Amino acid sequence: MFLTWKIVSYISGGSGGMSSSSFDYCFMAEVTASNLKADKLSLPVAATTCTALNKQCQETILVNKEGNSWTVSLRFSESGGMYYITRGWRKFCLDNRCEVGDIFVFNVVGDGKTTPLMCVCPERKECSELLSKHLSRKSGRRL
Repeated sequence: MFLTWKIVSYISGGSGGMSSSSFDYCFMAEVTASNLKADKLSLPVAATTCTALNKQCQETILVNKEGNSWTVSLRFSESGGMYYITRGWRKFCLDNRCEVGDIFVFNVVGDGKTTPLMCVCPERKECSELLSKHLSRKSGRRL
């Protein structure tokens, strides 16, 4: 409940009037030894179609299920054609007691003009489906 209020308050600027925001892009992130060491998380290429993100954006806010937030750097790689989070990913993981192999599903929230939020998905159908697809692919590789 608190997380929902925080998102609505952030997007509306506390004024009560909602701006046009994107809640429709979810992606999965796995904590790995290499992304912790590099303090860098690459977002899926599909994130380039998310209206909440733009190439000039220099930061994003990661929000956990409890509503706590971390401001991290967000960059777009022209050569790689993708976004990545740096300077802050490791701290987010450490503060949330993550271990290698932990998986988050983030929902990207924003209007493309303000700093976007990347919120750890609550147990929503869309987020669960994304996680289920990933786990079934991963278990399929082991067989």
